[in-house]
Amino acid sequence: MTILLLGLSLVTLFFAGTESAKAQLGISDEDQSITNKIIETEKIRLTNPELFASQLEILKSQYQEMSDYQVCHTKYLENYLLAFQGKNILAINGLEQLLQSCEDLKVRIRINALLANLSIMSGDFEKSSMNIDLVIQNAEQTSDLNSRNMAYSAASIVYDSLGQKDLSQQYSQLLYNNNPNIENKCRAQFFSFLADIEKQTAIDLSSAYQKSIKDCENAKNKLFTLFLNVYYAEYQIKNIAFNDVAIASTLNRLSAIESDVNSIGYPNLQALYFAVKARLLLMSGQISGAQSSAEKSLQLNQSIGNSEQLIIALKVLEDIATDQQDFERSYQLLNQRNTAEKEIFNQEQSKQLAFMTVKHSNLAKVFEIEQLNQQKSVLELEKKLAYQEGNNQRLIILLILTLLAMVLMWLFKIKKRHDYFKDVSEIDHLTKVLTRKAFEEQVNDILLKSKTHRKVINVAIMDLDWFKQVNDTHGHLIGDWVLKNVVYTIKEKMQENMIIARLGGEEFCIVMYDVSV
Repeated sequence: MTILLLGLSLVTLFFAGTESAKAQLGISDEDQSITNKIIETEKIRLTNPELFASQLEILKSQYQEMSDYQVCHTKYLENYLLAFQGKNILAINGLEQLLQSCEDLKVRIRINALLANLSIMSGDFEKSSMNIDLVIQNAEQTSDLNSRNMAYSAASIVYDSLGQKDLSQQYSQLLYNNNPNIENKCRAQFFSFLADIEKQTAIDLSSAYQKSIKDCENAKNKLFTLFLNVYYAEYQIKNIAFNDVAIASTLNRLSAIESDVNSIGYPNLQALYFAVKARLLLMSGQISGAQSSAEKSLQLNQSIGNSEQLIIALKVLEDIATDQQDFERSYQLLNQRNTAEKEIFNQEQSKQLAFMTVKHSNLAKVFEIEQLNQQKSVLELEKKLAYQEGNNQRLIILLILTLLAMVLMWLFKIKKRHDYFKDVSEIDHLTKVLTRKAFEEQVNDILLKSKTHRKVINVAIMDLDWFKQVNDTHGHLIGDWVLKNVVYTIKEKMQENMIIARLGGEEFCIVMYDVSV
């Protein structure tokens, strides 16, 4: 779901009204009509993308009449349109050049927000984290309420895309609390609904879906409304036991929005729509329609890369090939799907690592600033000590304790980061069981525990007979699939006091502490 949310992160908030635009932007009277056009153009970028592109062309013809701010804002909208059309590389290059020449804080917030989202699409997750941090920092430096709202909006979506669901929800709620209008209510409901799907915490997703749809329709946010419909259909496929009537109903609901999906011209939405529709058509026995929709989804997904809709479409085509006994085609599709799934898994790991790296870097900067401030405080204290000789000892002790507390806090946070990366390195990436190194460390702990409490330890070492023949005959992808499913079967039989590790290749070891066998 994450990659599909990136398109939504292109959303920015417009200024609350043309009456106060001059005061907010600091534009002279003769520029006000152009400023109003820019504001009106930005307002309709989601509700009417075709008109947005048309009005942007008119604005571009007026560059000679614009102030520096107006030029920057219009060029930002140009790059926004490129990104919306899926031309991400062009948009990134244009935005980075624009960032060098535009000093207005409100425009820089917009540029950094869009760069944060496009960086995720290009796989540069560390750059995305850095840009969204700049958005938040700039928002804290401006008194402009609309710019802050835009920053909160961008943060809620970018952090969702980086897998930081809690931060995403916090900024989404902060946005609504800061400016409780119908647009932000739609946004808050939208992200709440996505979080419910991700975590499956909602008691009644049907009710949450209806509420979100109603709020976004009231806000005339067509893009959010269409995404809600498609996401809900995808959720139903994965989590609800469908019968023929339910399949037909969901398929009819999707078909009803197809013209809107096509007209809005957003590749992420279109690719997901046709992938989900292909799955529903296959479930209803419409093989030809399912194949056509899946192939259309793959075509639309070409500019996006590895994504959830790619996995869905490949699985539909794989199932069709298998049913038609075209096993060579089925194997090729399985190979593509497994490769995409691995890439997506690696991307999620990279997102976590990038987020932690940037946060750690920012934390180091904070401590550096605190240390500089502390040094300044020490100098001021030294001056005071000359006049307060009687209080010297107490002040020195207080200073030492303060520095010690800072060092201890820094060491504690560093240890937490170290523990996190240690945990990541202890899990075998294929079978999701302990690596040999992690296994040896845990076994040593179990041996000490057994010696202390006089408990029995049982050890079972196993490997898969003729596994080399599986790899030689069917290929390593099938071999990986066999290894994963063998481990899944073993885990279902394991009890609480058991651990399993991959010693290497197809060899595994199970240790049972205080377990009757």
